[in-house]
Amino acid sequence: MLRRILAALAATLLLLLVPVGAATATVIDPAPVAPVAPVIAFTLDPLTVVHLAVAFVLPVVVGLVTTRVTSSSVRAWLLAGLTLVTSLLVELGRAIEASVTYDLGVALLAALPAFVISVSTYYGLWRPTGVTDAAQRVGARHLAD
Repeated sequence: MLRRILAALAATLLLLLVPVGAATATVIDPAPVAPVAPVIAFTLDPLTVVHLAVAFVLPVVVGLVTTRVTSSSVRAWLLAGLTLVTSLLVELGRAIEASVTYDLGVALLAALPAFVISVSTYYGLWRPTGVTDAAQRVGARHLAD
């Protein structure tokens, strides 16, 4: 079942990425035809990839700096704050790299999906596998030393 779904998605993406234009039509006029640009482009900004990767790992970092007795609301606010700081810093890096004006709106808007990613990876991956509990045990051991 999963193979059929993946094959259908791959075929759909292949059909979308094939450029369609005058090159496939019958040309009556022998004038040169300009090449047709692809309809879809898939580009990833490296800073966006770093931002999403940090959002993926932030719950473990929160587990390292908190203890088991820390309330869940404190951990949630810490995660939200770290996500916001990460988003602001990524947008600052983007503005410096491109030599453009710092866009606070983009940074604040990017913090929301990053926070959703952090919370969902915490409840969907890190907590069920016991990674956050292990991180809290490691953090508590270093605090006791």
